[in-house]
Amino acid sequence: MKKYFFLSAILTVSFFSCKKVDTKLPIQAQTFEINSTKSTTWKYFSFAKNDTVTVTDPATSSEWDMAFQRYRIKTNGGLSGNGMGSAANSYQKGQSGFDALKVVPDTTTFATDASLSIAVQQGYATYIVNPKLYTWFTLEFATQGTQIVPSDYIYLVKTSTGKYAKVWFKSYYSATNLSGYVSLQYKYQADGSKNLE
Repeated sequence: MKKYFFLSAILTVSFFSCKKVDTKLPIQAQTFEINSTKSTTWKYFSFAKNDTVTVTDPATSSEWDMAFQRYRIKTNGGLSGNGMGSAANSYQKGQSGFDALKVVPDTTTFATDASLSIAVQQGYATYIVNPKLYTWFTLEFATQGTQIVPSDYIYLVKTSTGKYAKVWFKSYYSATNLSGYVSLQYKYQADGSKNLE
């Protein structure tokens, strides 16, 4: 009888010790401000590094995910690069929208970078940008001049390697009110899944 009790105890301990424990921590929201003040230079950003990166050849590099030139934004895909970069507008808004967007919906249609005619001071100019991300701001006309105001939409961005992030553009101005400082809040899923929490 003792032998059977001992064997039963071993099997019970083995069963519980082999049970898988989910230790995955929630993704932490990150914030970053990109100095994209120059109208002739692109600033390249990597979600994995949570930082801007220096890129020698943007067309062939997989080191960058998004690039910024003033209010223009491109992703590493389509006409901008050979990565899997693309973007979609979730049409969720603000903090409640950011919190509510917990997974990338299977029905999401991502757009890659394309040639777009954009209004500039001298009329129109053609830029290669992501058409979905071009809706990240609106223009407001005030006595002190035209102001760029975030549209408050939450965007889904596919990185150069096909991973996902949700992005909320918060501001176009620095703390001292200088233009060209794009501030964003995001959550990046490093494991390649569509989970954004």
